[in-house]
Amino acid sequence: MTRALIAVGAALVLLIGGLGLAVFVTRDEDNVAVDTPLSEDLTRAIALRDRVDLRRYARFDWDEVLIVARDTPRETVSRRLGYEWTGDVGFQTGELLIFLDGGRVARFADYRGLGRFEGFESPIDTLPRDEAVLRVSDLVVSPDRGSAR
Repeated sequence: MTRALIAVGAALVLLIGGLGLAVFVTRDEDNVAVDTPLSEDLTRAIALRDRVDLRRYARFDWDEVLIVARDTPRETVSRRLGYEWTGDVGFQTGELLIFLDGGRVARFADYRGLGRFEGFESPIDTLPRDEAVLRVSDLVVSPDRGSAR
């Protein structure tokens, strides 16, 4: 009886260890997931307001935001960041807003509305935090440079 319990215990330890090893080996901890609540808040604000101050919605530490044009290749984003872009959107309907803190991705959102982004440098424009204001007119989104309050 004792030998059977030891054998079962050893088998359980090996199975749990194997499961832990499988999780460790197959993990992809470097991927950054889209901030869905932020994406929805920004999309809603762009639909309803004529001026969207990103600081009001992105209430976390960041010092600049990248406005990435729709369908920009990952390689282009990686070149701009200076390291591999591992953002995981799942599906992308529009522009990305990548919030950086000291050059590292703090969070990112994807625009999910029907508006058009115009007046931004293509494919990636940078807005410092103190100028991170968007102007919206008839669902045309443009930078409101110099008017941040």
